[in-house]
Amino acid sequence: MDDLPIFDLITGLPVHILVNHVVVVIVPLAVITVILAVAFPRLRQSYRYPAVGLAIIGALSAIVAEQSGEALEARVGVAEEHSEWGEMLPPVAVALAVLSAIWLIVSYMSSSRGKILAAVIGGIVIIIGIVAVVITVLAGHSGAQSVWGDRVSDTESAVVEPADEAVAPEATAEEAPAVTTDTSVLSVETVALNDSEASCWTIVDGNVYDLTDWISSHPGGASRILVLCGIDGTSQFEGQHGGSSSVEGTLESYLLGPIGDPAP
Repeated sequence: MDDLPIFDLITGLPVHILVNHVVVVIVPLAVITVILAVAFPRLRQSYRYPAVGLAIIGALSAIVAEQSGEALEARVGVAEEHSEWGEMLPPVAVALAVLSAIWLIVSYMSSSRGKILAAVIGGIVIIIGIVAVVITVLAGHSGAQSVWGDRVSDTESAVVEPADEAVAPEATAEEAPAVTTDTSVLSVETVALNDSEASCWTIVDGNVYDLTDWISSHPGGASRILVLCGIDGTSQFEGQHGGSSSVEGTLESYLLGPIGDPAP
């Protein structure tokens, strides 16, 4: 974990999850107060300092969100769309804070030239503020979609109408005997028997892992783990987390053993 960015965990929770709430509140609030201060002279005296203060806090929180997002990516993989929007926000938020501070200074100039300059800078600040809000919304939406989208879909698809009761055919002496699986060793067949949320085993690179306890804890959502239950999940794991030493370290904590070893 030594190679992770500085904004990683706080009290065991990802910093990114916590600071995101600051960003989605402070950045829009900063833009609203900036618009009130710039566009309405009667409100300027009351709102210009809070506007600049909020803009600075918004810029700092956007930077922390971007850095902590990199730490979270190292743990659970990359949510590409969310990552792209998250990387765009810090420079826009910093520009908003800097230009807001410049506007604050210029707004005290009483000359006609100063008033024109304040109006021009104020207009630019409002435009950048609107862009910052749009990026914040898109980043927040894409992040929520990556975490909750599959869960909501799974919940909806799980509600099904009960099937009509069917009469099971009577067993006959000529029926073929049931195929039994040796569950005393770790095998593809044994893994296939553990294909539910109650017991979720998977295979990665020839090793068997029990991911049951990780289902409810996975930051990317339970559905990302449930699709691996009972199958060889090597390709899915490598496609999402290949090369991430931190994620591989987490996976090792759920190791049961290589294929062919005695089952626990």
